[in-house]
Amino acid sequence: MNPSRTKQIFMRRTFASCLLVASILGLGRVISASAETHKLSPAETGSNEELENVANKLAAGDTLVLRGGMYSQTGRRAITARGTPEKQIVIRAAEGETPRLIRPESQMNRHNNTEFVDCAYLTIQGLQFRGGSSGVRFIRGSHITFEECEISHTGNNALTMNSGNCKAFTIRNNHIHHTGLSTAGPTEGEGMYIGCNRAECRTTDSLIEGNHIHHLRGTSGGGNDGIEIKVGSYGNVVRDNVIHHTTIGREYPGIFVYGGGPKLNIVEGNVIWQAGEGIQAVSDALVRNNVILNCTLRGITAAPHIQVDRMSHAAIVNNTIVNHPEGIRLRWQEAENDPLANNLIYCPDSTAINADDLPKARLKANFIAGNLRGITTNNAGFHRLHSEPSPLVSLDTHRFWPKPGTSLVGNADMAATPQLDFRGDRRNPPFDIGAYETDAPTLNRGWEYDQRAVTAEPRPTADPYELLG
Repeated sequence: MNPSRTKQIFMRRTFASCLLVASILGLGRVISASAETHKLSPAETGSNEELENVANKLAAGDTLVLRGGMYSQTGRRAITARGTPEKQIVIRAAEGETPRLIRPESQMNRHNNTEFVDCAYLTIQGLQFRGGSSGVRFIRGSHITFEECEISHTGNNALTMNSGNCKAFTIRNNHIHHTGLSTAGPTEGEGMYIGCNRAECRTTDSLIEGNHIHHLRGTSGGGNDGIEIKVGSYGNVVRDNVIHHTTIGREYPGIFVYGGGPKLNIVEGNVIWQAGEGIQAVSDALVRNNVILNCTLRGITAAPHIQVDRMSHAAIVNNTIVNHPEGIRLRWQEAENDPLANNLIYCPDSTAINADDLPKARLKANFIAGNLRGITTNNAGFHRLHSEPSPLVSLDTHRFWPKPGTSLVGNADMAATPQLDFRGDRRNPPFDIGAYETDAPTLNRGWEYDQRAVTAEPRPTADPYELLG
């Protein structure tokens, strides 16, 4: 895919960023004595760079506009910029230009590309980060927007938030690819590494949406997950991302949320293929309206993890899960009152569900094609698609819209159904199985497998605990 078309093809929740862009583009002059616009062009390569010098002197309300070209330095590049709620700081690309912040290949294992240290009320927009050990590292911070940037060709992971607590970030419409390229030793290659092991730091109340993440390499046990949100991090929303090919070297999840915090992490409206597992969720997670296909291990894993001391408040509802060696792997023996409902698990030539005993889970209206391990369809929560060759419009062309008249239409459990479907359209009763709500049309009106439609309306805010009961 042409990276220049990433935003057009893959991103669909752009309504908020449009307002932000409009406001930013008006900052092409000095606003007042206390809020200035600085313009900068690339300088010669050296251990210290003018970009770093200027960025570290920005005052609240200032804007730094970077002209196109390559900004390269051999020493550490660390930026601290602290705005206020009323006077945010903006670092952005000049209109129609691409500033490229690069690292010499010889520095891949020595320095990160760029570090943002103790920043607040800061917007970073339209920059390209190429090379470095990690691409972009946030060392603590709050109220930061990172959008429409590109991170690629890193020695290790692309974007990290594992060096202190982070709060109220928006990571939107970025293109992240080709990570984990170091050959000096075992390496990780996560697209986003958020939070810390053992909850030593946490990321909270943040939004990760509309990002395109692909071709991630890892050779260590640390992995090459697309988006990994570590234990103790909470209140985060991961939605409308496109993630694929997280299987170079190792096979790790497209999205992995641990839980263990006082609020849920929400994982919704994502498209994932060619990951190890599409989604892995341990606890305190609402996983809904995702389309997951052709992963090398399984579609969804919901099982205990050594770092999470309890399993509770997890829900897996209205997902479309197609063509995996295992559709869903469940280890919910100790999970209490957690719903698995309204999912389409279509793995006719393999295992649809691999589960141990599920004594306390709420199982409702899951429609399956494929083998069962550890459970039977005597449980009222599972229904076989016996007589239907395919209940979807076209598997060959990845059109996962339910066919009219099939058992997927109108048979969802009402209490577990989300307000909206995968496309952001409101669901109307009787509700459908899987990520899509058909509401009579025979074909999908919006996004299929190779493009995303743009919608102008945000998702309504609702209390996710209502579903968990």
